[in-house]
Amino acid sequence: MMSKQLNKRLGLLIGVVGIAALVFFTLWHLFVRQPVVEVRVAGVDGANDKVCYFVEPNFQLRWIHSVEKQWWEEQYQRENDGLLLTTTYFEAFGAGTPSTEALALIQKPGYLGYQINEKLPKLNWVVSRLTKGEIEYGNYRMLIHRWVPDYSEVTIMPTTYGFIDRLNKDLCHELPSDGSQ
Repeated sequence: MMSKQLNKRLGLLIGVVGIAALVFFTLWHLFVRQPVVEVRVAGVDGANDKVCYFVEPNFQLRWIHSVEKQWWEEQYQRENDGLLLTTTYFEAFGAGTPSTEALALIQKPGYLGYQINEKLPKLNWVVSRLTKGEIEYGNYRMLIHRWVPDYSEVTIMPTTYGFIDRLNKDLCHELPSDGSQ
């Protein structure tokens, strides 16, 4: 008799703990969101988008300028409501050079840098193998020009992901940069 009551209480306790854990994880998923930078390339049919993300707040885009054939770099910071283009670096003056801006506080050898501080809601960036587009963040370099077809429009934007989003999407540095899946 004592054993039956003990088993009943234990079963009830396990049920209550299980329900409490389920409620906790459901609420946690709904309310705890992580800020990320999402990298998205629209699929041909609109359904097969390529998407990856990274959590680092600072990143850099690099590419070879199509006219001057010199490296161009832009540094960004993720903010809640957009991206902040902080500085730009280039090896040679040419088309699109921001020569009216203040010089960047930190200069890189072989480059000229300017302080930009322009806020953008998102970036739409067309990449190809000819311009060798790269995204650098943390200790990672994503060779995006190898991940997508030539002249693909890549959208880079700040957003937030819940737990399930993070499980369903890949970190950018975990994807092969050679274009294979």
